[in-house]
Amino acid sequence: MAHVTRAGSLWRRHGVTLLFGAAVVLLIALSLWWFAFLRRSVAEGQATAAALLDRDVALAALRAGPAPKPGPLPDDPRLVVVEAGQAPLVLPAHWVGDGANVQTGGSGERRYLVQPATAWMAARQAQNDRRQAMVLGEGVFLITLLLAVVSMLYRLSRAESRFRREMAEFLGRMTHELKTPLAGIKAVLETLKLGRMPAEQQVPLLTMALQEVEREEHLIQNLLLAQRLRVPDQRLVRNAIDVAPLLRKFADHRLETLGGAVTIDVQCPDGLQGIGDDVALWTVLENLVDNAVKYGGKALVLRGAGRGAQVCVSVSDDGVGFEPADAEAIFEPLVSSAASRQGKHGTGLGLSIGRQLMRQMGGELLAHSQGPSRGATFEATLPLLPATTPA
Repeated sequence: MAHVTRAGSLWRRHGVTLLFGAAVVLLIALSLWWFAFLRRSVAEGQATAAALLDRDVALAALRAGPAPKPGPLPDDPRLVVVEAGQAPLVLPAHWVGDGANVQTGGSGERRYLVQPATAWMAARQAQNDRRQAMVLGEGVFLITLLLAVVSMLYRLSRAESRFRREMAEFLGRMTHELKTPLAGIKAVLETLKLGRMPAEQQVPLLTMALQEVEREEHLIQNLLLAQRLRVPDQRLVRNAIDVAPLLRKFADHRLETLGGAVTIDVQCPDGLQGIGDDVALWTVLENLVDNAVKYGGKALVLRGAGRGAQVCVSVSDDGVGFEPADAEAIFEPLVSSAASRQGKHGTGLGLSIGRQLMRQMGGELLAHSQGPSRGATFEATLPLLPATTPA
């Protein structure tokens, strides 16, 4: 029974792969058979045509009579009568009268042949060559097309397997992300209900519960945004954003929810204005700060500055950083395997959502790091408000 169960499990795991491999082998074998069949058909057709031509030449030699006239035969322009030795021999060829025809004259004996015209034979050979090339070209095209289809199906199969694996990991992280804050909030509420919480601990515990609520709210907002961004023709609001007040308000809000474990320094000149959606920019900053804290950032710096016709808002941290070669890979959705190995929370959607939001606002989100343990900087750019563009 265990053997049957194990066999069933292996079939469920590898059955599709085995069927796919068998179908590929069958298609390749069928293509090769078709190619060989066509080549054999063309060769047999050419052999049959050659045999018929040889018969026609023999019959024409018999009809030419004992005194043929050199030149094309009137009843078959494909064939000509030529004097032996005066024209190149073209196969098939037959002596007129089986070699009995001999004429005498001042030039001595003359013997004649009936054979296909050289020009006609050249055209026939060219036609045969075209047929061979057509069969060869069709065979190569079919096999190339088959290999391309197989390659695409293989890549789709790999992509589906990768998607299933990433989705399973994502659901596992989501379960953890949703349950952990709720467990802390539930514990605080139950303690308050039972009246077992000392008065001096109520404020710290309620602050912790509010932080968990904030974390839960931010998680749900990211999930809703991820789904919203999948719908085509979504448009963000484009209005003037006063960058300095927004960064200060955001820093005060995050310091309140993060407690004293993190410091946030705001460096931005007054009067700097960009064009975009302030709610979307706030969400991007939330994701960037969460990412910085998640990867060990303790001293964060929010900077705002003008850069040509753009406003650059950056978040710098002193966390674990990353390899410079991974600067693009970290924006892929659901890519947080490194975080999972380090025991970090996260859904793997924050940076991907941030980049999509910035691009919808006409800007960009880029990442920079000097390497592991050297911190990271994320730069979000927005179009500069035309009224504030330097002269």
